[in-house]
Amino acid sequence: MNRICSIMLKRSLNLISAVANYIRWCWRFYSFGWRSRLSSCDMLTNPRVISIGKKVLIRKGARLEAVGEPYGGRPKITIGDGTAIQFYFHCGAAESVTIGKNVLISGRVFVTDHDHVFNDHVLPARKCHELRTAPVVIEDGVWLGEGCVILKGVTVGERAVVGANAVVTKDVPPFTVVGGIPARVIRDIDECSLREVH
Repeated sequence: MNRICSIMLKRSLNLISAVANYIRWCWRFYSFGWRSRLSSCDMLTNPRVISIGKKVLIRKGARLEAVGEPYGGRPKITIGDGTAIQFYFHCGAAESVTIGKNVLISGRVFVTDHDHVFNDHVLPARKCHELRTAPVVIEDGVWLGEGCVILKGVTVGERAVVGANAVVTKDVPPFTVVGGIPARVIRDIDECSLREVH
């Protein structure tokens, strides 16, 4: 009987915590899914153009930076259902960063869809407000390793794995492992063996 009471109490506390977290964040974002958890951010810029799905976990130290107005009426940063993001994630979007469902993002990962113009003959990069942008897409089931960097215009294909500290400058095919600077394909992931595991 005590065990049942303990389980019921734990479930009640989890529900209260989920409701409190939802109330805290839902009104600030373009959308904020039920049972999502966002720890304290180091920086949260323009959350009105950020969409977070259901059951998303974003641990402390995140920098979510959406620059400017919605792109075509859509959010600039979209994070899909069930995605888990570890400590000190940094995402910058001037056009569009789309992160799919059930993505695993390790700590200190940086994803950006833009960079500064640096070859102006008069202004240094710091003072030049012009940006070069290209959308970034991280498809469902991807694993981004510790400290990796995803640069503008890149699509990381479904269930791909990006190794720790890799710098991704071009598209990553689905079901592959990439690593290095710049990142290159190290090996393919056998879809049949994935099915056997699950």
